[in-house]
Amino acid sequence: APYNTMIPSSPGGIGTYNLEDGYLDGILRGYQLGLLTRADYGNLSQCDSLEDLKLHLQSTVYGADFLGNEPSPLHTTTIAEHATLKMVDQFQYLRCNAV
Repeated sequence: APYNTMIPSSPGGIGTYNLEDGYLDGILRGYQLGLLTRADYGNLSQCDSLEDLKLHLQSTVYGADFLGNEPSPLHTTTIAEHATLKMVDQFQYLRCNAV
């Protein structure tokens, strides 16, 4: 049999994986690379104030605009709310693209 014949692949098989699922896989891998590291957690645990914590989070994948418009004094509930909203936004993006 000639080697150049197309072998039909099963749904979800390796032959169609990148075609159908590669984009979301790439997005998920990007999210995974964006998780805070041990070093990040170590630095966060050494912050003296919530403003220091905010500055450190802004230097990570959370980005410079994370908590940027929040007035002082900053509250722990505000940080938790913004982090949760970021996670929810990422999940909804994945869900909308997982047709």
